[in-house]
Amino acid sequence: MRTQKPLIATVVFFLLVSLPLASAIPPSGGDTNTITASETWTDDASMDGHVVVANGATLTVNANITMAKDATITVEEGAQLVVTNGALVSEDLNAGVMVNGIGATLKLNFGDLADNGVVQIMFDHTIGDAKFNVSLGNETINASGTNIVQFDAPLNGTELVVMFDSLYFQPTYVLWAKAIYGGGNTETLLAEDLTAVNAPLYWFQSGFEIHAHGGLTVTSSEIMGANIHCKALCRFDSAHLIGSAPVDAATTSTVVVLDSILTGSRTDEDIVLHDDASITYTNSQGTGGSTDAWIRLLSTRSLSTNVPSGSLDISGMGWGGASWNDLTDDNGNIVLVENSPTSEHKRIVEWMDGNGVVHEEDATITLSTTSSWGTYATTIDAPKTTSATLQLDLPYVDVTGIMLESTTGEVNRGVSGMITVENSGTADVAGVNIWCYELDGAEPAREDLYNYVVETTQLVVSLTAGESKDVPFTFYRYSPGQQSVTCIPLLPSQLEAVDDDVYDSSGATSVPVLWEAVEEEATAPILIWVVVAAGFVIIVLLAVSRARFEAMAETEEEEEEKRYEFSDEVDSEMDEELAEEAENSEEATDSDTADDDEEPKSTDSIYDFEKEAEN
Repeated sequence: MRTQKPLIATVVFFLLVSLPLASAIPPSGGDTNTITASETWTDDASMDGHVVVANGATLTVNANITMAKDATITVEEGAQLVVTNGALVSEDLNAGVMVNGIGATLKLNFGDLADNGVVQIMFDHTIGDAKFNVSLGNETINASGTNIVQFDAPLNGTELVVMFDSLYFQPTYVLWAKAIYGGGNTETLLAEDLTAVNAPLYWFQSGFEIHAHGGLTVTSSEIMGANIHCKALCRFDSAHLIGSAPVDAATTSTVVVLDSILTGSRTDEDIVLHDDASITYTNSQGTGGSTDAWIRLLSTRSLSTNVPSGSLDISGMGWGGASWNDLTDDNGNIVLVENSPTSEHKRIVEWMDGNGVVHEEDATITLSTTSSWGTYATTIDAPKTTSATLQLDLPYVDVTGIMLESTTGEVNRGVSGMITVENSGTADVAGVNIWCYELDGAEPAREDLYNYVVETTQLVVSLTAGESKDVPFTFYRYSPGQQSVTCIPLLPSQLEAVDDDVYDSSGATSVPVLWEAVEEEATAPILIWVVVAAGFVIIVLLAVSRARFEAMAETEEEEEEKRYEFSDEVDSEMDEELAEEAENSEEATDSDTADDDEEPKSTDSIYDFEKEAEN
């Protein structure tokens, strides 16, 4: 049986032809369009709604598209948005020129409108009670208390220079300048059209959104009033971004800016690179002035260390060079800077200023801990990443062995030996006390070890990193029995939080020592008393002998004195006799002389000579 195939094919053809064709135009009326196959917009149009470029598709814009307020273009991962020789322009713009800065100046030229007229300048708010002088030519007006100032001025094409001098610290923006002439005619220059010196242009809000999870390429085109978010490659080549800054670049993104101009940021930077986002910025111009061309902003700044409750000295951190002190938590970790609006200046680690000069923070972090073993500290350059690890060099002290001179001992006497102590850590240690215990299989908590202490000679040791020493010691026991001794480094309380990292709490245990009580002989006390008595007798004898010696010495001294006195008397008598004899001799001489004169007869006899001889 034959079928009517030609008729069915004809019907299907006409049905397909009657379906509406999908046109490559932007949505309107707030609709949402999803582009699954690549398409190109070539006609100028308006867009009011939302476009989603699906994975694998490319939307190319070769036309001037006026974007309605709150319109969005979302580029999914794996998709592309390419703007070439076209424009995406917001219909709702709101910009201002900030005129608080030193030397802020506007240059106005409305063209040849009339010989004279009035020029008005409007601020974004009413100026407070402060100096805010505005000068045009020879006229100066204090704008305090108003939001509009006006001057009589020539409007014949002459360039008008308006200067601002203020002591007013609230950011103040000029929204527009208006020329009034010819009985009410006006010509207005919006903020984005003003020529300004030392007065950057700011946009107060964006008009539409571009969310680029996939690729975004803007070549020889203009993007005005957009809020741009990049999560992949965003490339701007010979592009002009007006009021579309800051470009928000996620940590996964790459931003390339070549031969482009970015003007009128809504913040203090044209591009914000989050965390690990990368950038190439060549032969391009940003908003300038106090607005940075780009910054690297960390989402947070955290640090992990091996020192719980460690002391931290932070210096010169972030764009503002902040410094402060802090402590790590019980696990040795710390969030140095949280993610909050007030902490942004501490999270900016790299930036290009308005003059195109690249800067980096010059920050340091010092981690330290102090104990009786010493002070341990290290200083590093602050990591320019969201998280980092800082390890402090510490000692590791371990008693590795105990060698005894004997395995038997007498009660109340000591047994000597050597303790081997090792520092296998990476830092030196000083003044380590070694305590020994009779544990007998017990495993007491560290705070209860003092109940098991054995009396020993003092054990204190200092070790360099990697050094081992043998330390002599003696320990004592006061009751008989068999007992071993366990020696452990005494841990300073300041290091208890890192006990496992700085010492071996098990220590070393000696071989057992058999302690015996030695009996004393019964005669021992008698011998002691004999020795004491003999000593006493010796002392007494020595004392008596000394007394006798001293008495004899005194007697000899007295006799000697008597001998001296007798000798003196004899000498005196002899002197007197000699004197008398001399006197008699003189008298005799005189008598002889007289006798010679008188020539008497001699009456001397032999008996007189005998008497003289006797004398």
